Amino acid sequence: MDVYADKVSQGVQAILGASDMISEYLPVRARPQPRWARLWDQYVGYQIAARRAQGDVNHVIDHSFGHLVYSLDARRTVVTFHDATVFKVANGTIGGNGVTKKTIWSLRYSLAAIQKAAAVIADSEISRKDFLELTDCNPERVHVVYPGVNPSFCVLEDREALKARYGLAGRHILHIGHNLFYMNLEGVLKALHHLTTRLGVDVKLLKVGMPLTDAQNKLASDLQLQDRIVFLGRVAAEDLPAIYNCADVLLYPALYAGFGLPPLEAMACGTPVVCSNRGSLPEIVGDAAITADPEDHRQIAVHVAALLTDDALRDAFRVKGLQQARCYTWDETARKLLVIYREVYQSACSRLQ
Repeated sequence: MDVYADKVSQGVQAILGASDMISEYLPVRARPQPRWARLWDQYVGYQIAARRAQGDVNHVIDHSFGHLVYSLDARRTVVTFHDATVFKVANGTIGGNGVTKKTIWSLRYSLAAIQKAAAVIADSEISRKDFLELTDCNPERVHVVYPGVNPSFCVLEDREALKARYGLAGRHILHIGHNLFYMNLEGVLKALHHLTTRLGVDVKLLKVGMPLTDAQNKLASDLQLQDRIVFLGRVAAEDLPAIYNCADVLLYPALYAGFGLPPLEAMACGTPVVCSNRGSLPEIVGDAAITADPEDHRQIAVHVAALLTDDALRDAFRVKGLQQARCYTWDETARKLLVIYREVYQSACSRLQ
């Protein structure tokens, strides 16, 4: 959300007229604890503050806060709907895999508000389809605007020097992201085990983002993978391109995704990708990545092994990936969003006349 908000704000501001401006707003007070205070700040305090801060056009950049539409002027409000992961993952039922009743309730509450907005932005055709299935929104008000890839994600010259800087000897598959169930880290660990024990590929996992959960650590221990995991933790945004350049393959077997920036960022850095064939990922990566059933860790391992051991195959996907990544730019995202902002503003003004 930080990347999305920053790039949208910067991109739109760069092409606005001299008399126009875009401003960002976050509530001054947001208490994570106790629970009653968090709920009050999110669902009451934030709505009151947002009403006072609204502009000629409002853009709620995270559908989890779609409830703000209840307090904003819906005729002048745009909301981005990123994904329906909680509803679409097969095991994402109430009480299962960490999806609580509160999560389900809050998302349904936000969805009911979002469909009142003047326009809804979907990150992909799949996200647009999912949103329309979950709501009664007029399809004409739901637009697909793809996020972009930051130009800083590119092929860097001295890959070996970069690997030496991070102490990375040998081959590495990379996983970037958090550790929630739908990121399928269990599948990543099982694929790594199959790669090393059944397929005889000497490779390590380079993990960036949140640490493994207790259950995931136990799985890694049971599979005897402790010595094959290099955990870098949270990495500064400016260091991510170097990390991608150090990796031999990005593995992204998410159970569901509304867009999925890591595969495109990896492609832009010249790193081949093996990713899930679910959600928006086939739409986003096209034929520039190898896709597979995220719950078939053996097949995933076979694909990763092919990229690690076949130079011609790896080079082919490297070229395809570079071309695919160029199709997604934040400049294009900003241009399309500004058109929608102006249409929303003009429509709201005409209704008031």
